[in-house]
Amino acid sequence: MYWLLLLSAFPGTEVPAAPQAATAAATDTEEGDEAAVRLSGVEVMARRGAAKTPPETELSPDEIEALGAYDIREALDRISSAYGLVDPPVVIINGRRVQNAGDYMTFPPDAMTRVELLPEQAAGLYGADPGRRVVNIVLKRNFQSREGQLALSGPTAGGRSSLMADIRSSAIANQNTSQIGGRITRDTSLRADERPDYLRDNPGSQGVTLRPENTAVTANMSVNRELGDWQGAFSAQARAQRDRSASRRGEALAAIRGRQRALNASAGANGQIKGWSVRGNLDGMVSSGSQEGLTDRKTQNRSIGLNLSADRPLFVLPAGPLTMDLGGRVSHSSSTSTVDGTRTERSADAADVRGGLSIPLLRAPQAGEAPPPINLGTASLNLSGSLRRQTGSGGGGGLNGALSWSPSKILRFNGSWARSYDAPSNQQLFDAPFYGTPTVVFDFATGQSVEILPLYGGNPDLKGQTNERFSLGVSAGPVTPWRLTANISYRTSDTRDGISSLPTLTPAVEAAFPERFQRDADGRLIGIDQRSINLLSSRSDSLGSNISFNVPFGGAATPAPPGAPTLRVSLNHTLQLKSTTTIRTGYPVMDHLAGDGGGSPLNELSATVDARRDKWTLNASARWREGYRTRRDAGLDGPGDLIVSDFTRLDLKLGYMIPTPPRAATKPSEAGTGAPRLSGLRLGFEIENLLDARPRARLGDGRAAPGYGRDDQDVMGRVARLTLRGRF
Repeated sequence: MYWLLLLSAFPGTEVPAAPQAATAAATDTEEGDEAAVRLSGVEVMARRGAAKTPPETELSPDEIEALGAYDIREALDRISSAYGLVDPPVVIINGRRVQNAGDYMTFPPDAMTRVELLPEQAAGLYGADPGRRVVNIVLKRNFQSREGQLALSGPTAGGRSSLMADIRSSAIANQNTSQIGGRITRDTSLRADERPDYLRDNPGSQGVTLRPENTAVTANMSVNRELGDWQGAFSAQARAQRDRSASRRGEALAAIRGRQRALNASAGANGQIKGWSVRGNLDGMVSSGSQEGLTDRKTQNRSIGLNLSADRPLFVLPAGPLTMDLGGRVSHSSSTSTVDGTRTERSADAADVRGGLSIPLLRAPQAGEAPPPINLGTASLNLSGSLRRQTGSGGGGGLNGALSWSPSKILRFNGSWARSYDAPSNQQLFDAPFYGTPTVVFDFATGQSVEILPLYGGNPDLKGQTNERFSLGVSAGPVTPWRLTANISYRTSDTRDGISSLPTLTPAVEAAFPERFQRDADGRLIGIDQRSINLLSSRSDSLGSNISFNVPFGGAATPAPPGAPTLRVSLNHTLQLKSTTTIRTGYPVMDHLAGDGGGSPLNELSATVDARRDKWTLNASARWREGYRTRRDAGLDGPGDLIVSDFTRLDLKLGYMIPTPPRAATKPSEAGTGAPRLSGLRLGFEIENLLDARPRARLGDGRAAPGYGRDDQDVMGRVARLTLRGRF
């Protein structure tokens, strides 16, 4: 996997260039994405929507279509999985930051003319924390669609069904966009009585709901409009949800009913003020919820916040402009909760400010410039800091730094460091306690599996946590007609007083937090308090790698024409080098890789395949996790240990498009900007967990492990889904 990086390290090595640029240029020309700009009498062809730095990887319309996604959010999730992104990417639109990128996430994927995954140094250029990737979504100049989707799914073992219906109308006219849509989902309940294996292993679960009955309705709208030299935006989303389930507490079976309602709205604008690129956004939220059953509670939440950010070049260095980025947010939130007749009210004001500098250190020679005696490529340094204050829970702050160096167009080195202090949120501190859904756990003390009701809510004794992160990576590509890219990254994370849930239940964990475990008179575990706690320290070191390539069906010499078959493959590997936790002062360090305090797999692999041919699309994912041990007694392997087996999961999705002829343009100005590519009816068939794999485990002495029966850890198993999408 790593040969590409070694090959790229030799300056004299000639690597065939990818046909990517030519393909994208051809596609963009069709849609009018290249615009002429006249500077000092020279006409320059500028690519519409270009980011501040060239992309590391780019997806064409055919490759976007091969993702088989219903909306842009689903497409980005697929891209993040394929390229092994650790954190959610920062999304920019047409090469620029916008007030709320979420306004665009429910647009159809064929509203995009291309998707660019920018190199890591782009984070500082767009005000993001070092280490986060930036994705540039370039939308078509003109686009209109009305479409709907209907999906029916359920486990092949039966017992539960899900129905989803979605409808939306989308429009783009240059910088003006609008969308309105709605979705309804309905899930039937899954009861323990419908899983004989589960009921056999957990005989006290008659009548218990393993998955609740759920109905949810969502409506959303967004509008973006040009206001002279400025851009204005407004969006709103409303959601209502109702669920029903049944849980057993002791000998009693209680019916649990829940309701949630929420309304979110956002309005903002962006433009230029005296050389500054300025963005402002006002957002608000109101929500309410209730639960009746084991715990009777009602909650009401309200919040309003103002976000401001701005950036501009301060002055020009020999390597380029030094850019400053500033931002801040002020907010007020309030909530009211009533639990078993006790009413609690609280409110909080919060403010945070942040600032950053993007400093170019080296610049490669541009076209027409004389090459320097030694070409060191390009390099940049990004520095940023933040400060947060919040009533009730304190505040926090952080410092970040990132250094990037590209000695050539196909080789990039990146390093980043970040240190932050985060106070617990008001929700983590003060949320009212409530019971969650039943969970099966293995009790080392008795050697048996038990079904317990976890308790959630706030913990007023929480302290703030301090985290320090460091990463170092190298990436190369795209090279060869296969557009081959690869990267390796080393990451560390060191946390003090980390806010976390309880580690895996072991005698050592129960001895450290005896107040968190409830047992009956016979010593049987009946409940676990899963409200957040502080762990004294934890450390994680890992090595990750990714390799991705396209099969060049268009041939090695010429780019594939639009509509040609596409096949993209991505492979990811994570090697866990270290994973340790110290739960409290005076307790030994728990080595999770050895099995203390809950085991951790040493190796994890994943692969994705996205293919398109004519009217067919194929999307496949495979994940493998190496087995691991959880020790009963820290520091010592024994016959009572839990040994979890290797686990492999395969997901498969197949789509078929029944096309309709595109609407012919009626005016010359409409050429190339007419009907969407994906007009017609699309049939989809998806199987999650194709092999019906379930987590398996045994004890250290070879016996089957309680709590790891067929349905104990995964009651759904294989799930089949049939979808129907159409444009109208």
